[in-house]
Amino acid sequence: MSDHNPENSGAAGQTGADAPVTLATVVDCLGPGTVAMWAAPHGLGVPVRTLAVHEGPAGPGHSGPDRPGGLLLGIGTGGEARELIRAAAGSGASAVIVKNGGDGTGLRDAGTLGTEHGVAVLALAADQDWTDLIGRLRALLAVRMGPGTGRAAMFGRRHDLVSLANSLSRLVNGSVMIFTPGQELLAASRLGPGDDEMRRAAVLDQHGPVGYRARLVELGVYRRLWSGSEVVDVAAVPEMGAGRRIAAAVRAGTENLGSIWVAEGAEPLAGNATVLLAEAATVAVGVLLGLDQEEVARRRLDEELFGRALLGDVDPRLAASHLAVEPGTPVSVMIADLSSHDARLGAADLYRAREEALRHLAGYRWRALATTGPSRVVLALVGPADRDGMRRAADGVGAAVAEAVGARPRIGIGPCVPHLGELPASRMEAELVVRALARRGEVRSACLEDVRGTANLLLLGEAVTADRRLQDGPVHRLRAHDQRRGTAYTETLAAYLDAFGDTAAASRELNVHTNTLRYRLGRIRELTGLDLGDPYERLNAAVQLFALGPDVLVVEHEKILKTSSPPTNRGGTPGLHTTDHHPVTGTGL
Repeated sequence: MSDHNPENSGAAGQTGADAPVTLATVVDCLGPGTVAMWAAPHGLGVPVRTLAVHEGPAGPGHSGPDRPGGLLLGIGTGGEARELIRAAAGSGASAVIVKNGGDGTGLRDAGTLGTEHGVAVLALAADQDWTDLIGRLRALLAVRMGPGTGRAAMFGRRHDLVSLANSLSRLVNGSVMIFTPGQELLAASRLGPGDDEMRRAAVLDQHGPVGYRARLVELGVYRRLWSGSEVVDVAAVPEMGAGRRIAAAVRAGTENLGSIWVAEGAEPLAGNATVLLAEAATVAVGVLLGLDQEEVARRRLDEELFGRALLGDVDPRLAASHLAVEPGTPVSVMIADLSSHDARLGAADLYRAREEALRHLAGYRWRALATTGPSRVVLALVGPADRDGMRRAADGVGAAVAEAVGARPRIGIGPCVPHLGELPASRMEAELVVRALARRGEVRSACLEDVRGTANLLLLGEAVTADRRLQDGPVHRLRAHDQRRGTAYTETLAAYLDAFGDTAAASRELNVHTNTLRYRLGRIRELTGLDLGDPYERLNAAVQLFALGPDVLVVEHEKILKTSSPPTNRGGTPGLHTTDHHPVTGTGL
């Protein structure tokens, strides 16, 4: 075992107590893709003063770091970390890091044991290298990146924001407010006799007034604010007691850190107010970036734990503790899916969608957890929720996201489950609802009751796709014929069944004559033996076609058109080429 002591590594003039690195700093600096937190019984503020490396299987004779507050790396212990954790607890170590090399079962047990012994447990991702990790940790300890003086610095930076607000207020001749992305008030200039009602309400509530914010959403103010780099001019809303304002986002790259608002009072704003506000937003970036390093790390860990709780991949007690969710508190999942707009939405748009969804819910006193995934924002509403309340919340989130990114999401609403441990069940139902909405081609919010028929067929289709025995039969033979001969009988059968056997309606859908449709149905019977007069056979064929999905039929149709010279049908428009011909007319069917 080798120990690293920063006092002997070029950190002269400082001791570990002067500016300790904490677990929060470690998680933040390494990133969630490198390490995952499985237990933190004493929170993230626990100091980490030394680094100890243990190589080889852990055993009863193993010793931990030679001083309290150490971080013990269990190289070679694999998923077996019990003795390592006990040794770490005996030596006063803050935490252990083991390699994530299995399915997570051993790590869950390690997390439980760590909680019992008061030792934090972190897992190094399977694709990460120990050598690189050790180098990064030693560098971190040597340069003292911990927030030991962070609280004093935080208060100083808050004071800096107040000073910035007051200075800007004097220069622009207006009242200044600085908000977080969630519209919580960080700093404000002094109240004056010319301040309007909304400005006073924001200062008193320490939050943007709900009604006024809703009006700003309607006016498209937040969309312009978060999507552009220009100062936004906000017209007065006299019926709400709000005068004219100008606002600017405080942004670091694609991340929105907050916003600065200037309210016009009895006198008009200075002529160069827009220029001064833009400069102030640039100054505020540095202040907001460093406002609270530990809080940034905690926010990242919260999002990671929430994501793992959605998958059922973390001890719900650990997740609830860190996410500040009381045991037995009901939760409901809501998924806002933007996959139909993939071509024009990027990571910054998803971030704005997430922030706007949280902002909307907070405005109506909903507490929510949130994370983002590919083309989606996943939310969990914390607290009791009835179905109607969830519908209203989902509709509001949909409108807010559409306003923020210019694209309306499909929103699947999961059931309200009794506690965080049941979160995966709510997520899976919300996922199913989103898939059902997509299959129906609908962009709205819904719960399972609204799309139950489609959802049940999706589940049945999955069973068909997973079992070859359920795939055999007339539809399978029909598709094989279409692929060999370039015919479109599968599409014909699908249209006929969708029309409930109404040949006139199916003919219109396919843009063919009813006689042509009847001929094709006869050919289908000859080729496959499908008896369309048998209700069970019709149902079986419909389920198999549904399992294929509309995309498969479209792709196969396009392949036919590309590999043939399509004849024209009775309406003079391109028809479907087949190598089968009507016995009388000889035209392609």
